[in-house]
Amino acid sequence: MRFETPKMNEEEQHSQHTPKSFAMTCDFCTAIAFQMSNALRKAEDKRPSLKGKPLPESDYLDVFETVCDKSWDDYGLKTVNGVNRLSGPGLEAKDFPGMMQGGGKWPGRLAQKCGNLVGDIGEDELYEEYRETRDLFNYLCKEYTKDCVKKDKQEL
Repeated sequence: MRFETPKMNEEEQHSQHTPKSFAMTCDFCTAIAFQMSNALRKAEDKRPSLKGKPLPESDYLDVFETVCDKSWDDYGLKTVNGVNRLSGPGLEAKDFPGMMQGGGKWPGRLAQKCGNLVGDIGEDELYEEYRETRDLFNYLCKEYTKDCVKKDKQEL
């Protein structure tokens, strides 16, 4: 088995935004949902005396701000079965053998997409959804952005 660093296309190398491939947009959304859900779970678990009660608004606002600003250093690009994928905590590619190219534009792209999602949806709605489901993946990635929903390529 031979490991090589991922070969990036122009968009992956130079764009400030999330690359447009289905795998990459879904990976970005999945990573953000994973980090948000994990951070909210930890924040609630720190308050055992109030188990089951919602966090005060100031606490969940801090959680979203911290996640979007500081959660992305362990993410990078990895080639899996010939396809460039985002790799890191909460993602499929993390468990595949191979070299990961971290740093560079990846943390900034994730932080930007995270901040945009929080800005578009709002912290209150995101936290309410988390309280109902305990996981933001389905809401963020399948319902809201549809980043993890395969689109039919039937065009006229």
